[in-house]
Amino acid sequence: MKSIKTILATVIGILIFNCGHAQSVNSKKSIEKENLNQSEFINLSNAEEIIQSFVSDYRHDRFAADAMNFGIEVTDHGSWTVNVSGLKSETEWEVHLESGLPEKPTFIYSIEYETLKAIHEGKINALTAQGKAFSGDYTPMRIKQMEGFEPSMEKNAKINPFSFHFWTLGFPEIIPFNKGMTRKAYGSNFTAFYYETGLRTAWYRVLPEERVRDDAREQAAPFPMLIIAIEGTTAGEVDGQSVSLSKGNTIFIPAGVAHRWWNETNEATEAILIMFGKGA
Repeated sequence: MKSIKTILATVIGILIFNCGHAQSVNSKKSIEKENLNQSEFINLSNAEEIIQSFVSDYRHDRFAADAMNFGIEVTDHGSWTVNVSGLKSETEWEVHLESGLPEKPTFIYSIEYETLKAIHEGKINALTAQGKAFSGDYTPMRIKQMEGFEPSMEKNAKINPFSFHFWTLGFPEIIPFNKGMTRKAYGSNFTAFYYETGLRTAWYRVLPEERVRDDAREQAAPFPMLIIAIEGTTAGEVDGQSVSLSKGNTIFIPAGVAHRWWNETNEATEAILIMFGKGA
């Protein structure tokens, strides 16, 4: 039988360890958690847990080799800092989540909570949530610059592809699209696919009687584009000339050429939009 001294020493040791461990955890600003596997990415409701799932996923993304520091604020739910160090251990990249906004000026994702949940559940993607025709348009997710943050053109150009990779779970990265996963811009419903310097891609679904790029400010882009019809027939006007774009056809729009579209049929029409070249 163990002596009373031995038992007391064991109990005291356990108490000291537990208290010390609790103080250590609570005193840390970092809110790191163990990596979540794909099955744990679903059914999260807490904003912090949802963001942590993106952080955990990004640790296994090859694009985490590029260092990035930014903030996330979720309306009425709090704010966080994410630091992507660009360093790698034996199994994963270093990506850390901390409470509060960054101390040094950088960019911030400002997101409505329901949009954060929808992105996490695969109901919409981050680039679609941010998409807009004009700078003053409302979006449920937007990028803000902290006071004093003056990114170079190169750093600014990295934000769109980074947004895609950080906010898309899993590998290989899959972008679902259908009529329930769109937002509206330029007059019709769209899902953004992927943006990086020199390339923008999206899917458009034009409902009956909808008009696309009907506003004169939207009609000419500083870069060329291809419109690939995948469903129905859409009427249009390119540089003043009437055109009809039907399923199975692709039209090339040169840079600076005005164009607009409308759906005169009783069914939705669909097209893939590829914008490319300098300025895209």
